[in-house]
Amino acid sequence: MAAFIGTHRHTLDDKGRVSIPAQFRRQLTAEDLYLNVGMEGCLVLYPSHRWQELEEKLLALPRNRETRYFVRSLAQNLRAVSVDSQGRISIPAELAAKAGITGEVMFLGKFDTMELWQPDRYNSYIDEAEFSCEEIAEGLDLPL
Repeated sequence: MAAFIGTHRHTLDDKGRVSIPAQFRRQLTAEDLYLNVGMEGCLVLYPSHRWQELEEKLLALPRNRETRYFVRSLAQNLRAVSVDSQGRISIPAELAAKAGITGEVMFLGKFDTMELWQPDRYNSYIDEAEFSCEEIAEGLDLPL
């Protein structure tokens, strides 16, 4: 199974475009990608098939007040993006601002999706975490 793994740093150009790491591009098809605001202050880039899986789950949620709010929040920030002939995507200014991305972009592979971080924000997130990987691993049934 191909997976997006590792971290890669690229620069956002003055037109809001950034190159997708070559290692990640090789795993993409010609289909569109979906970009959205993620958790903890990053952006998330979903391959089309992965977004469709998530969308099906969102549509199956109960239509109560909380889930309507959640779905609206996701929908208002969702953007379809295409990879251009030079392997770049455009990050809309309003999404870049929400993630604090202005110059350098750190791509973090999360197996089936990619996160886009402002590097200092990511480092602060890791440094300020209330738990460690070791603590989390202790409670999981994984062969690490």
